[in-house]
Amino acid sequence: MKNTLLKERAVREVLNLFNDVLPDPDKILAENNYDYSIYRELLLDAHLSATIQQRKSQVLQMGWELNYDGPERIKNELVEIIQNMPLQEIGNNVLDAVLYGYAVGEVNWEMRGSKIIPVNIIYKPQEWFMFDIKNRLRLRVRARGNYLFEPGEELPPYKFILCQHMPSYTNPYGEKLLSRCFWPVTFKKAGIEFWELMVERFGSPNLIGRYAAGATESEKNQLLEDLEQMTKDIITVMRSDQVVEWKESPKYSVGGLYENLIQFLNTEISKAILTATLTIESGSVGNYKSAVVQQEMISYLGMQDKKLIEFSINKLLEYYLELNHSAKGGEKEKAKIKFNRKEGISEFSIDRDKILKEMGIEFSKEYFKKRYNLTETDFEIAKSTD
Repeated sequence: MKNTLLKERAVREVLNLFNDVLPDPDKILAENNYDYSIYRELLLDAHLSATIQQRKSQVLQMGWELNYDGPERIKNELVEIIQNMPLQEIGNNVLDAVLYGYAVGEVNWEMRGSKIIPVNIIYKPQEWFMFDIKNRLRLRVRARGNYLFEPGEELPPYKFILCQHMPSYTNPYGEKLLSRCFWPVTFKKAGIEFWELMVERFGSPNLIGRYAAGATESEKNQLLEDLEQMTKDIITVMRSDQVVEWKESPKYSVGGLYENLIQFLNTEISKAILTATLTIESGSVGNYKSAVVQQEMISYLGMQDKKLIEFSINKLLEYYLELNHSAKGGEKEKAKIKFNRKEGISEFSIDRDKILKEMGIEFSKEYFKKRYNLTETDFEIAKSTD
């Protein structure tokens, strides 16, 4: 009975999937040789790019603090490592996991004295990697321009950091928000092309030239050339017996259909990236309540997305501690970075703190860190000389 309970029964090995390789279940990628450039090209869409930036900015503007219960000297090392890392660049790349399902960063290490120090995390294209049937990340094999369904290369320890967005047993590649935007952006491009043709066809007035009944073929051709030149230069010189009429195109209501289509597709893109909100549904009308609801939803997404960056940085700190301190005294305390939303600092709050200080209230370091977005090494509290 115990052996039955302790053994996993429903396993992929019995299926013999693609020579121990688990393919990405994304159908759009499968039809395009698993080339992620088909998703990267979507970012050329201005509306999609703006919604992505709106979501990412919720996290990238946050401050951070480090929690570590180990020796102070090691904590100072960790703080220095984080301060020297390009956090904005790393955070932006980590958040691409939301768009592409997962992100893989390769850690750049340097030897400094007796320690090996991480100096950066370089994020590599998703198509360079794959998962095997045990959901382990592998480096893909590429030959003659095609990615092969082979087990790939095993990744060395302490070298790569994997960040996944909503992975599952059946899909370790994660949920890709750009997959949900593919068809809205594709239809939008096609709609704009047809809209441009309509503007070109019906957006300018038509020129109608009239010639005399006895005009020769040469005179007719000359009139046609004059009209063509007139559409380019707006002005022309013609004989007094030639008549030219300007006939404006009627207002075609079908043009509004294209505008509504583009607006609808933009709404679908916003839903995919920012989730459905009252502001998105209300279009250009909007109201205070819908704006508040939208901001609450975006803030919630920010609190959700920041965990991806926290996981990545914490994994890096874990690597550092294991490589440099695990064999020295058995120090195994976990270092945890935490990102916090920055609060606005108003003159009112500064004046209030001054008054409270004059009343004899002593503020702790934790208060200054949270209230004024400072880190542990930014300041020291001076001892009173009274």
